[in-house]
Amino acid sequence: MNHILITGVSRGIGLELLSQSLAKGDQVCGVARAPEESSELSALQKKYPEQLMIVKGDVNDPELGKKMLSALSLWKSLDLVIHNAGVYLSDSREDFQKTFLTNSVSPYLLTLDLLPLLKKSSLPRAAFISSQMGSVGENSSGGNVSYRSSKAALNMMVKSLSIDESWLTSLIFHPGWVKTRMGGGGAPVNPPDSAKGLLNLIHESGKKDSGTFRTFQGKILPW
Repeated sequence: MNHILITGVSRGIGLELLSQSLAKGDQVCGVARAPEESSELSALQKKYPEQLMIVKGDVNDPELGKKMLSALSLWKSLDLVIHNAGVYLSDSREDFQKTFLTNSVSPYLLTLDLLPLLKKSSLPRAAFISSQMGSVGENSSGGNVSYRSSKAALNMMVKSLSIDESWLTSLIFHPGWVKTRMGGGGAPVNPPDSAKGLLNLIHESGKKDSGTFRTFQGKILPW
């Protein structure tokens, strides 16, 4: 049984990561900005009352790290944190700032806040949901600059994290073009398939995989 923290669990990939982890018997804490608005979360809470803890929180709240350490104080360790929360906004100045804060700065800083609890795990991992759109080498169409660059920044932060905190297995993933509110109805990948692939890779990963950028199917992506 793993002790797992997942952000952005109210819908889409995050909800599937949460659901599948619970089904495996893991203890999971899910973070969502408005959990009360998700009937799926309520259903999971009723189904797994002993395994699931839901925390109302915004990843951009600078006090979230302290809040999470307090909420998880009864856990002996944190084995895995999955940073799934993210936004896809315009390229206006205001949206640029919010996109960078949400998609790169906040998940990195939250991980630093959680290091004391992660250090207590025998196999600590931090997984970050990035995007193929954050690959400079794969960018052949341009556009969506705030989103692309925020994910490229996230990739650099996690690569550095894998070196600076070498005891922690730090993983970067492209979840596929997923049929969610962000991905749109025409996306070819269903959330359950993306989540299943991600969880399989996360739990199979070791130190040799730390700092790598892969798809949910395991393919290495160019930076």
